[in-house]
Amino acid sequence: MVNMRTIALVIFVLVTPALAAAAGSATSPKYYFKISNIQSQDNKIIPLAKELLEKEVASRPEFTMDLGDAKSEEAQIAELQKQGMKGFQVSLRITSLKKDIKPPAPGKRDQQMSIDVKLAVFGHTIPGNKLLFTGDGDASLMGEFSERLKDKEEERFMRTALSSAIKQAVSTAVAKLTTARLEDKGAAKGKKGKKKP
Repeated sequence: MVNMRTIALVIFVLVTPALAAAAGSATSPKYYFKISNIQSQDNKIIPLAKELLEKEVASRPEFTMDLGDAKSEEAQIAELQKQGMKGFQVSLRITSLKKDIKPPAPGKRDQQMSIDVKLAVFGHTIPGNKLLFTGDGDASLMGEFSERLKDKEEERFMRTALSSAIKQAVSTAVAKLTTARLEDKGAAKGKKGKKKP
């Protein structure tokens, strides 16, 4: 007599690798992002902005910043073609960064700190260095802080505001990137389907 549990186990063993492979291909990166330039009038903020931009890009499965041993542009182009990915040099420009200390709110003892940041990301194609997308982001944050912990609180506020603005900018850039690719496909399809007179 055939054991139904055994059949179920065999089916599970056979199907699971296929499902895993399908899941892996569904989340494989489509774009290579090479973060090349961070601009800000306040140079002290550049390392934090770069860290947060890299973190945001790494959190998205459609992006990768890793092309293995491909260091030169020629090697990167070859690897991109091999993996069927689009490559971009991504830069970030902080256009405005304002920090302000304000008096305590009515009935409160601690002072308030406000952070306002505006920034933009830009993506240039690899190869060709053609500007293909941009994305803007801004964030405002205000909260009370303890004078004793002013430096730590300022760092925390700055990190939160920058992270929020960068997330917004990258999301906008992704939407534009997707739209640009759809437009390219539509244009290519139109050319292909056009009959000669």
